[in-house]
Amino acid sequence: MVKSGLLPICLLFLISTPVFAQQAMPELDQAMNQFYPNEQDPGVMLYITAENNQLIYSKGSGKADLRTSTSIDSSTNFRMASVSKQFTALAIRYLHAQNKLKFDQKVTDFFPQLTGNQQLITIANLLNHTSGIVDYENLIPSNQHVQLNDANVLDLISTDNVLYFSPGTKFRYSNTGYCLLSLIVEKVTGMKYENFMKDILFKDIKMDNSTVFNKLDSIGNRAFGYHKVDTDFQLADQSITSATKGDGGVYTSAKDFHNASLSLIRDVESILKDSVQSKNLKSAVNDKINYAQGLFIGLDNYNNKIYFHSGESTGFHNIVVMIPNRQLCITLFSNRDDLQIAPFFDQVLQLMDIKIEGIEGESLFLWLNQVYANQIS
Repeated sequence: MVKSGLLPICLLFLISTPVFAQQAMPELDQAMNQFYPNEQDPGVMLYITAENNQLIYSKGSGKADLRTSTSIDSSTNFRMASVSKQFTALAIRYLHAQNKLKFDQKVTDFFPQLTGNQQLITIANLLNHTSGIVDYENLIPSNQHVQLNDANVLDLISTDNVLYFSPGTKFRYSNTGYCLLSLIVEKVTGMKYENFMKDILFKDIKMDNSTVFNKLDSIGNRAFGYHKVDTDFQLADQSITSATKGDGGVYTSAKDFHNASLSLIRDVESILKDSVQSKNLKSAVNDKINYAQGLFIGLDNYNNKIYFHSGESTGFHNIVVMIPNRQLCITLFSNRDDLQIAPFFDQVLQLMDIKIEGIEGESLFLWLNQVYANQIS
């Protein structure tokens, strides 16, 4: 509920966001040219919408594929990496709404091979990173050369039942949990996760050109990932962890993401309205930031609720910020995995007059990077 004294400010920003963003366009252009000056390199797509998905700013820089010299635009499909997690959470909410699973349901209902304290883990624990489950990256054999899939992740943790802590007692970011969630979707629906997402969920939320990675299928308008070595970029599109789906396999474009962004947030907020349910479905990252449903949640400098997440994988770095009260969505997708995205996105937030309580004075992308590495607790 918005405090009455803050309502005029919220309404002012709801009304003035398009005007404000349009006034910032020359500065955004200047920042883009400063941080991504070479159109022949892999690059980025910056896309900003407000008020009923009204386009405020759209600019791509660089190439989606250096081999074909295809330019990046708002229809280019980037690998989302961990930005994908909100879509896996959406699938779980969809099945919950159909009474096909419960948030407090034990994961052993789906994976009876889990033992010890793993038997205490619930679906809610997986969603909000309070399972204590070991990161599968730490269990990959040194001689592993074949790409892992989500079922392989289950196999890895089934042979190691040690948890970091008792489920539900702490927050610790875990890709493993979201791989298990995608397997739960498959068990409940009887469909492959990628088929369920593409044929049902993405159609429902008007992400018609989005998909989940499957190495047997082609991806239209695909950006390929690159890694910078000295002054050159080398193709770095896949690693042994690039074929898992629930934790990071979504490919989408700026246009598709923005078509669904605010409706997804409204869906998240409806789930979190119930105070009892909300307590179990979100976890505290610090005293100002929570995590729920595949998203970090905090307050901006005008006391508006703000949702955000980033994604990091070989060849790709992405970050998204959404402020429902301002009907504002900002996305920056990149097919290069250097850290140029961090100062650039900080500049974008500054130009859009956005600060996040609990992360003051820090780079948002780098702060999230520390959370993923479990260097912030």
